[in-house]
Amino acid sequence: MKKVLALSMLVVLSTMSFAQINYNGSFGKGIRFETEDGSFGLKIGVRVQPRWDFVVLEQDGVDHFEQQAWVARGRLKFDGFMVNPDLRYKIEFDVVGGYVRDAMVKYRFSKHSDLWFGQGKLPGNRERVVSSGNLQFVNRSIFNNHYNIDRDVGIQFHHFFEIGEKFIIKDMWALSSGTGIRNKQFKPEPSLTGKIELLPMGKFKGLYVSGDLGREETLKMAIAFSADYNMGSYKTLSHIGSTVNANRDLLTLNADILLKLKGWSFMTEWGMRSLPNQSENAVIYDDAMQGTAAYYTGWGLNAQTGYLFKNNWEVSLRYAFTTPDDLVSTEGSTKNFYEQQIDHTIGVSKYIVGHKLKIQADVTYRDKAISPNETIGRLQMEIHF
Repeated sequence: MKKVLALSMLVVLSTMSFAQINYNGSFGKGIRFETEDGSFGLKIGVRVQPRWDFVVLEQDGVDHFEQQAWVARGRLKFDGFMVNPDLRYKIEFDVVGGYVRDAMVKYRFSKHSDLWFGQGKLPGNRERVVSSGNLQFVNRSIFNNHYNIDRDVGIQFHHFFEIGEKFIIKDMWALSSGTGIRNKQFKPEPSLTGKIELLPMGKFKGLYVSGDLGREETLKMAIAFSADYNMGSYKTLSHIGSTVNANRDLLTLNADILLKLKGWSFMTEWGMRSLPNQSENAVIYDDAMQGTAAYYTGWGLNAQTGYLFKNNWEVSLRYAFTTPDDLVSTEGSTKNFYEQQIDHTIGVSKYIVGHKLKIQADVTYRDKAISPNETIGRLQMEIHF
């Protein structure tokens, strides 16, 4: 699949080069094609994120320096419509990882309602729903790493309605396999997801875009609540994480608030995960791993804010933490399977062509309850065309 997609992209670009096509578009909008009869449309996009990380570990009173440079993300993106504009599709392939991330068909059967089928993001916490190319920092927070529900294969229903002139209410529902998109195997029951989002002050110029690049002229607010009940999960983080030789029902709850005004933005989100069936233990003995493993339960929070100056430089701050539950092992003793972690981050971004071409850097001090504390510096460029 990886070779086929890469070859297809090469053929398309080579054909355009030899034909000397003058394309009527702009940087960051993708390459667009449409049939003469209007029955099919295709947009091709490419994303690359070169990145360099620097880490200082505080261990035994001595600082240890480490560094790593790599291509953090490389994506091929295809989307468009089939037969009519209301029947759309989206395909995203991870070139770096070598797997399909999105493969979704979306049908708009009324002005306010869409039905989705396939593989894609579930309607979970805001930071995860926002594309990794539209982030305010180099990467998502430590909170998101532990309480997001990511992607799955299934059916989704998206709907919205309006109250008065501005107030918008969005509701999203999903029935999915509960297995995520990687390390898939059969499990007894599916996963149920629901999300309600309130926009009391009207539409945003960038509802799922971090930072206020649209420079909202009046205060805009969004409030969202989501819940995911994954029945019989075999992954430590519900839809993602390590696989274990067990099945547990996992409940993941998220809530967030987003504010934007004239270049200023603020977002905070809270999340938790638990085992609703109290008779089940989060800790299991995994024969396949020849040891003890545990589902990740607990709670956390992320809060971030930033200001975009008129020269398109942005300064941002983030505070995030995760507090896992104290888990009891099969022997009856409390063990630290996971540790509390707290992040303090400051970031600087230069938006050259919005989020499509930008340079970002941030520094994080990570306070860990058990392991050595870390100071992490990141430098990244986003190229999306």
